[in-house]
Amino acid sequence: MDPGVRLHTKGRHVCGRNAEVDGDIFKYKGPAANLVGVVKIAEPMSPMFNYFEYEIIDKGQDTAIGIGLGEYKYPLDRMPGWNRSAIGYHADDGRLFHESGYGEAFGPLCTQGDRMGCGIHFDPDLDSGYVYVFFTKNGSQIKEPVKMKRPLYGFYPLVGLHSVGEKVRYLGHWRRVPNRIQEPMETELSPRTYWLRSNGIRYVDDGLTLEYDGDGLNRQDVGIAQALFPLSSMNHYFELEILDSGQNGWIAIGLGKSTYSLTKHPGWCEGSVGYHADNGHLYKEKGQGDPFGPLCSAGDIMGCGVRFNEGIITTTFSEIDSDREEEEEEEEPIDSNFMFEMGEDDDYYDEFDIDPSFLGGFEAGFRRRILPRLNPGYKKQLSGAAKSGRDKDGGVSEKRTCTVYFTRNGELVGETECTIPNGGFYPLVAMLSEGERIRVNFCPLTG
Repeated sequence: MDPGVRLHTKGRHVCGRNAEVDGDIFKYKGPAANLVGVVKIAEPMSPMFNYFEYEIIDKGQDTAIGIGLGEYKYPLDRMPGWNRSAIGYHADDGRLFHESGYGEAFGPLCTQGDRMGCGIHFDPDLDSGYVYVFFTKNGSQIKEPVKMKRPLYGFYPLVGLHSVGEKVRYLGHWRRVPNRIQEPMETELSPRTYWLRSNGIRYVDDGLTLEYDGDGLNRQDVGIAQALFPLSSMNHYFELEILDSGQNGWIAIGLGKSTYSLTKHPGWCEGSVGYHADNGHLYKEKGQGDPFGPLCSAGDIMGCGVRFNEGIITTTFSEIDSDREEEEEEEEPIDSNFMFEMGEDDDYYDEFDIDPSFLGGFEAGFRRRILPRLNPGYKKQLSGAAKSGRDKDGGVSEKRTCTVYFTRNGELVGETECTIPNGGFYPLVAMLSEGERIRVNFCPLTG
């Protein structure tokens, strides 16, 4: 099918020590064939750009190439699918690896000249937190999509290289509907299409019109909704229109970490920032705001966006996200027998000449281990006490800053420098008094 618009990462990737990147070409550079090199695209998959492809331009020694998806902190020395919260389709044996080092028969082998693709179907009728993952060879889908639980920070595209001489070309990512899905994605609109969590909110129609549904008796009665995906260089700005100011006009727009409290207005707590309509104040990680901009009321449009500061994410293989160390120590291995930086890019839509109609319904609104290289089938023979998701030498140091800016009716109000939380900044909208009503637009094509 015609992919329509293809977007490229333009350097926004995280590269393991055994791989290297030269533009859109990803190469294996391990000192020996028993090491894995993984390249991860630094932005998670989204309903707007849910599919990506690689072309094998050199099969290398063994064609031990894999494509797939993994969680935010997927180890960059583990082939796609070998670890927790990951799935991968491997070229050398055609097997599907789903959170395990033991693959299952799945599809045809791939070799030099073939294109391997992977996509996600965000089905609003599926159980909350689950998605369908599908794979392709040369554009043709392989078997039925696989149901998977979506990790907290979403799924990130992965490509793994495992033998000398391997080289692939990244072809971009775009919007694609998997085979045997009858409804076009543009019509599949519901609250679960857009929102990860909410409290005290009533959704109307397609899930982009929100009404306050709390008691409004005290500061804890906040009605808040957190978007399904963090802002990224591809989707870096969103807006809300105030349809009704309600009793007090206590409406706010902002950004917060993935685990932000559902009883606090944007900006009141650590890892968040918010612009409030009733007093025009900016709240940044505290409950006391500072004068910032004009008040907003019914008919006004409030916007929030991010400009990602330039720089490079580098793998250190010696650091790990300290916020997750305790959690990881408690995790059990899946199988004991088995063995970013985002550059500044403020207008993808103009640069790639994206037709707004392409966005459909959305317009309305990221332990080093030496693995033995055995005979064919080695992936099924690996042994050792590997710990899935507990690797302490494959972490990525990603303390990044960004500029968060706010607008009112399309005009810039002001901006502030912020540290990006682990997992990214998620859009937040909130209300706190009876009768308040807003409509959210995640793709206003401005900013």
